[in-house]
Amino acid sequence: MVGRGSFTTEAGRLARALLLASALLLGAPGAAAFAQDDEELRLVKVTAQNAASIQQLESRFDVGYIGEPTEAAVYLTPSDEALLRAEGYQVGAVVEDNSTWEARKAEIAAADQAEALAQKLAEEGKAGKGAKNAVDVPGETVIMRAYTFTNYAGRFLYVEAHNKAQTTTTGPTLQMSYAGADGVYRPAVGFSQSGITPDGNDSTTQGNKLNDAGQYMYHRVLVALRGADANLAAGDITVRVAASTGSTDTAKVTEWAAKALPARVAAFQKDFITKYMNPSEAYERLDGLAAEFPGIAEIVHLPEKTNGYQRQAMAMMAGTTALGSNPNATNAPLAVQLFSKAMGHLGGNLISAEFKNPGANDAPLSVAVTGNDIVVNLATGPTGALTSTAAQVVAAITASPAASALVNAYTYGGNAGAGIVPAHAKAQLSDFLNGPAAIKGPFDQRVLRIGKQRDGTKTGVFIYCNQHAREWVTTITCVETAERLLRNYATDPTTKEYVDNLDIFILPSVNPDGGHYSFFDAAAQRRNLKNHCPITATTGGIGNRGSWGVDLNRNNNIGTLFDGYSGASSSCTSDTFAGPSETSEPEIRNEHWVVDTFPKIKFAINIHTHGGYFMWAPGAYISAGRVTLPSPNIGIEKYFFDVADEILSHIRSSRGTAILPQRTGPIADVLYSAAGNSADDQYYRKGIIAYSFEAGAQKLAVNATTGAISRTDVGFQPCFAGLGTGGGTGTCNTVQINEGHDSAMEFADGNYGLLQGALEYSKDVTPPSTTIEYSAAQTGSEPINFRFNWVKEPSVIYYTKDGSTPTVIDCDNPGTSSTRCYSNQGPRRPGEVLTISALGVHDVKWMSVDIKGNQEAVKTQRFLIAADQENGTANGTVPATLALSLGTPPAFGAFTPGIAKDYTAATTANVITTAGDATLSVADPSTTNTGKLVNGTFTLAQPIQAAASSLGGTGSALKPVGGSASPTSLLTYTGPKSNDAVTLSFKQTIGANEALRTGSYSKALTFTLSTTTP
Repeated sequence: MVGRGSFTTEAGRLARALLLASALLLGAPGAAAFAQDDEELRLVKVTAQNAASIQQLESRFDVGYIGEPTEAAVYLTPSDEALLRAEGYQVGAVVEDNSTWEARKAEIAAADQAEALAQKLAEEGKAGKGAKNAVDVPGETVIMRAYTFTNYAGRFLYVEAHNKAQTTTTGPTLQMSYAGADGVYRPAVGFSQSGITPDGNDSTTQGNKLNDAGQYMYHRVLVALRGADANLAAGDITVRVAASTGSTDTAKVTEWAAKALPARVAAFQKDFITKYMNPSEAYERLDGLAAEFPGIAEIVHLPEKTNGYQRQAMAMMAGTTALGSNPNATNAPLAVQLFSKAMGHLGGNLISAEFKNPGANDAPLSVAVTGNDIVVNLATGPTGALTSTAAQVVAAITASPAASALVNAYTYGGNAGAGIVPAHAKAQLSDFLNGPAAIKGPFDQRVLRIGKQRDGTKTGVFIYCNQHAREWVTTITCVETAERLLRNYATDPTTKEYVDNLDIFILPSVNPDGGHYSFFDAAAQRRNLKNHCPITATTGGIGNRGSWGVDLNRNNNIGTLFDGYSGASSSCTSDTFAGPSETSEPEIRNEHWVVDTFPKIKFAINIHTHGGYFMWAPGAYISAGRVTLPSPNIGIEKYFFDVADEILSHIRSSRGTAILPQRTGPIADVLYSAAGNSADDQYYRKGIIAYSFEAGAQKLAVNATTGAISRTDVGFQPCFAGLGTGGGTGTCNTVQINEGHDSAMEFADGNYGLLQGALEYSKDVTPPSTTIEYSAAQTGSEPINFRFNWVKEPSVIYYTKDGSTPTVIDCDNPGTSSTRCYSNQGPRRPGEVLTISALGVHDVKWMSVDIKGNQEAVKTQRFLIAADQENGTANGTVPATLALSLGTPPAFGAFTPGIAKDYTAATTANVITTAGDATLSVADPSTTNTGKLVNGTFTLAQPIQAAASSLGGTGSALKPVGGSASPTSLLTYTGPKSNDAVTLSFKQTIGANEALRTGSYSKALTFTLSTTTP
């Protein structure tokens, strides 16, 4: 048997080669080329002096492959090798022999065994392993997420798992199984070890391994729940993922996209869209809504106009080359490109050019202009042959004041232009734009602002669409959202609550220029129309005009191409061209103006198609090492997921579309790196909860027999209604009739979900609540593992392990603070498990702060490792005590008749109280002339006034002394005091005309120390 292909190791080939050698030996017993049956046949490298010698081997031996003409791999026995050496052949290294055959068989057996073990562990669990501990240190295999959900195609189970032993190309086999309430695990489902990217095509029957930028990410699997399992509730399901190394992990399941929705009135109005709308139509619709509902809506004009749906008129004058095409290599040296000075619709399209052969010998090169018609009379030589080169024609046109006032002339792609220019019939320059004149020119972008109170005090929401021109569904999604909000305001309480409590900004088309081009010229247009390609490069040639433009979702200033991040291009004709610099485009500067001018905007959504992705930051990474922008803390990530659940539940309510969990999360983790995208700009620069939304979810179908899951992309412009109502980049088959319409309706529902999340944020004044979960509170010497859990809402958890009080810190840059932020185990993974191992007493303190800034009170958990504490009691009794002692009685001295004067006196007191509160008061027990000093039957006109002060009590100003029924309060105490020194002050006022009797004025006063809480 002769083989000439690439060499493969096959046990069967070795066996056949052995049989062949044996048969030939029996047929020719005298042939020295073949040895005894018990000699080992092996594949060795043989080299000869010439190709003919190698070819001769094919008739004598089994040649495995022929590489270079003078070498081959040949199946030989030791005797054969000796024979060939004697004949002058060089016998080199052994390629394969029985040992390699056995090794391959062993590898296959080991793989089979590993797969069987993983399957057994997934279905049966690990022998001797009891229930999972409350807080285990994460093992080799960790289940990251597990969800069930129901959509129009049935019920599904989705699981993500990470295995620490994996690389992009190697790692143990993984299997997943699940059990219902009966505890019986179903047959395991395997994971393919052939890696795909996060946005790659999943297997229809098993799980997948995800690799990205040279890094292993995780494994994922989507399973159709069929038969009785289709009725399983999420809470009844346990999933187990097992690896062939013996590691396993189990997890409970959460229902996906199943939040209860706010009520709507039965007569809720929707379905305001009857067709795809170009950007001008969408803006006009929103202008009309603002005029119709002036009390709750207004138009806000953005500061910059776009470059416009417009181009210079142009023509490629290059022999037989089409006017709108680039020349081939032959015609490139003779090509002359003409670009009008005026935009095409402003007169450029009226210009014509003709290159004429004058039909005479030795004619000079000249340029003539009549109105808008340019005629170049080409030069000729002595024989009448044309002699003008492209460079000369360009120079002549440029030198002509009349011609250069109309056009700019260039050679093609910086060519030297040495080719002789042929005559060219009169050609009309064109901007090659098919749209109506009314939409041409710079575009006035504006947002529709909706809200009852539009003064900047309400929480803001920014909804913007059509950043990529070909994504037609997005524009009508924005329009439908605006219609619903305004037309249901008067009748639907939920809508009214949104409009009354939020400040909503809707931008129907970020990219109106590209959007118009996609509608009228090229359906696949993604970017805007701004040409940044140099005319001196071939990319600036007329034939590349359909590839000009900037990808607006790569033109922001966070995590950009210019910062070294992946997912954008520096090529001016690439669909992901980032532009010549950050924020080079007016559309993006306008977008920034919105979030900068209205700082209360806290939520934003950038609606794209297609694919059914729901994403947020980080959206970009540096390829080397796959270094993403800083990931939000797990508490913030949970908030992103929490609001996403609200939005996705709204979407599912429309027609049963469930956005897949695998397509929900950070852009860089579930799609790809998109350097310079808008969601990153808004989150990192402004702190906005910014989503990037790919409407147009894949259509799922389940094979009823095998359970295989098929997925169909809907495209950028699927049929809006019946067949033939889509654009040029969509799929319009019978399965997707009405897809454009229905997709817009369901994602308008999703926008309502975003508004619900924003409303709940605006009303949130409640601190978050978190708990700690631990392996043990006290151990002999073993380490203690713990983690934190969220009770009510997502929040960032700050903790210390040294007993100090945690403070709010920058989680990405904690510095030297003992406070740390609780984090996850890795991208899309659960919260980390923390460990304390030092012997002694440890106080873990923590608190949390939610997205609104509400802060939880600090909590403490004490852990004891090789330590013990027992609460003891030391007793002592304090008897109830209220003790008051007074100093020397106060004396005013002599009163002087006939002079108005305030006389003062003072004394001291000492207070001891063990009560919870106490009051020192004074009263005159006399029932006659109460509160006044008396001298026999004579009485002073004004009552005596008293006050008290001390370090331990709270005094008051001088007040008249009352009777026993209403004593005058002098001093109050809020707790126990011992030996509090009190100053008692008195004042007596005597008037100038007041009659005074000889003798002493006095009154016995009673001071009382009392309490209400002994």
